[in-house]
Amino acid sequence: MVETSNSYLITSTSLKPDISWEFLRIPEMLIYGMRIVGFPNLQKETYDDWISINNQPCLLTPFLTNPQTTLISKEESDKISNDYNYRWCIIHTLSRPGLSLDFSQALIQITAHCPAGPPQCGNLLYLERTGEQWAVKSSYGLYNQ
Repeated sequence: MVETSNSYLITSTSLKPDISWEFLRIPEMLIYGMRIVGFPNLQKETYDDWISINNQPCLLTPFLTNPQTTLISKEESDKISNDYNYRWCIIHTLSRPGLSLDFSQALIQITAHCPAGPPQCGNLLYLERTGEQWAVKSSYGLYNQ
């Protein structure tokens, strides 16, 4: 995993391409037989906090202490992406969570990149807290090849 938080798809006001708070609040719908589920309960302050906190990448090292996760620098990620010997590695990035004022909601972005090709994917996850537990209530595919 890249050691700095991901701001790759985040601008100063929204996701690229212009995925605004209003756009993400779409209800469930069918488009060409695919079920698309938005985040109809997403609070504006959750989205705004997420955009604001991820405008500048942050070092994740103090927050991720799982021994099964290897953190690498952006430079090392670029080097691995261009090295034939690492073509099947999957490199993950993570944004910092945006939280609602009452800490009942969170929004986070996760990506996976394999230099050899698929899986190339990015998801925006909508989480809700019940008591002490967080649960992913919905995800929105940002891109997938």
